[in-house]
Amino acid sequence: MKIDKDFLKRLKNKFAVLKKYNYDVNKVIGVKGKERYILYVDKKLIRIYRGKLKSTPLLCTYIPIENAIFYSFRLERNVIDKIDLDSFVETKVYDEAGVDETEEYVIKYEIVEKLKDDKYVEVETVIVPSTFLKNNYKDILKETGYIDYVSFPAFSYRALYEEGILKEADDVFVVILNDKIFLTFYSEGDLVYIQTLSGGLDRLYNALSKLKIKNFNYDLLKKILTKKGFSDIKYSTEELVVLEIIKNEFSAILSLIKEQIDKYLSLYDVSSVERVFITSEIGEIPDLDMFASRFLHLEAFNFEFYEKYNLDKLPVDPFLFLGMLETHYAYEKNDQTFNFSLFLREPTFIYRPSGKLIIASILTFIISGSYPFYMWLKGKIYESKNEILSKKVDMLNAKISALSNEITNLAKSEKILDKKILAYKKEISDYQKFIQSVYKFKFSYLPKSQELVEITNLMNKNKVYAKSISFSNRKYVFKVYSYKENSISNLIKDLSDNGFGCDFDKIEYKNGKYNSIIRITE
Repeated sequence: MKIDKDFLKRLKNKFAVLKKYNYDVNKVIGVKGKERYILYVDKKLIRIYRGKLKSTPLLCTYIPIENAIFYSFRLERNVIDKIDLDSFVETKVYDEAGVDETEEYVIKYEIVEKLKDDKYVEVETVIVPSTFLKNNYKDILKETGYIDYVSFPAFSYRALYEEGILKEADDVFVVILNDKIFLTFYSEGDLVYIQTLSGGLDRLYNALSKLKIKNFNYDLLKKILTKKGFSDIKYSTEELVVLEIIKNEFSAILSLIKEQIDKYLSLYDVSSVERVFITSEIGEIPDLDMFASRFLHLEAFNFEFYEKYNLDKLPVDPFLFLGMLETHYAYEKNDQTFNFSLFLREPTFIYRPSGKLIIASILTFIISGSYPFYMWLKGKIYESKNEILSKKVDMLNAKISALSNEITNLAKSEKILDKKILAYKKEISDYQKFIQSVYKFKFSYLPKSQELVEITNLMNKNKVYAKSISFSNRKYVFKVYSYKENSISNLIKDLSDNGFGCDFDKIEYKNGKYNSIIRITE
């Protein structure tokens, strides 16, 4: 008996206990300290979350950049398939990255194959102490016992391309921290290069400290940068000296970034950097994107990737949003490669070892206890069936006698009918030969142009477009694409309904299009 898979899927959705995990991949809760937001991915909407963390939406947080260690090294390309890469990277990190050998670390890495010297690949690693992961999220774990995803910004940028917020390009993401600058380079949607540079907002703080501004401290610097930034009109005449120092120090920071861009282009098979996305650990700095664009001669943008989701203009941490987006992508694609969480959600009860043991014990008890009753009931059923069958045997014996007479008469008629059947068969054979000759004359020699016209009309009807057409071995091969999910499958149905023999490859969705190959037999 064939079981309907769609029925099982609907049954699991209706009864959460039948699902292995009870999360909803289209809802993600992001937590940072007291901040709690929920992202409705399918609705492109973000809201403040006030419910319980332990619930069906996926739960995530992120690792601040300053709490990670970065290390990269080159590896001969032909060695990769010959080693246990995870163990090799771990050994390399402990031997050469300057980490504490007594500490445990969660290590995530990306293999980069864009070096100009194609004999080698670059291994970019992000290293996070396990103690940090265990100690820094205690409040969340106390409430839920799990965190579905812990992200890190360098890997989270990938989700911007996967979710269609950014088009794939050659980009650099810049985060200016207190004492360093964190750069992440992406090419065509893939991570290529991670770099940290010394000196960040602290150099600006030191420069402004020399002005002896009254009550000047880091909070005042933060207020100046986030409220006034690079906007000339927001500074009084007396404050223009502050703006001048801000521009000078940021020019020095951007000079360091430009040097890294040049280094990046010299090492990797990338022709240019097209866009720069820039922010700071204290938040967005007004007009910094325009200042950076003029200085670097590149398109520059801030980190407000969530604008289309943020209808309420909430002050969402961009890295938290990125983590929420990455969480959705990772669970939807079943790809946990860059998940730093040590505290994943347990499966529902029936999928846990303890649950399986209890259910097996209950079933064993029920089966063993019900066996005697089953045998008694089975005997009663057989007795009832035997009485019914005995009556049917008597009725059938009476019918056998009557049918014997009919058989004798039918045998006589059979001989007469056999002669007629032979005559009809000969007549039918003659008609079939005639019809086949007419059909072959009428249809088998239709010009290929007429077939193509019919096929083209059906493609136009279903809004399916051809990338290429070829004809060989009495078969047309169409490489097609469409913008609607059902267009190609509808075309294939119409072709079959119109007498075309066809088969097709799996319909794949890529770059906003549904693609397939259709083969039509002449």
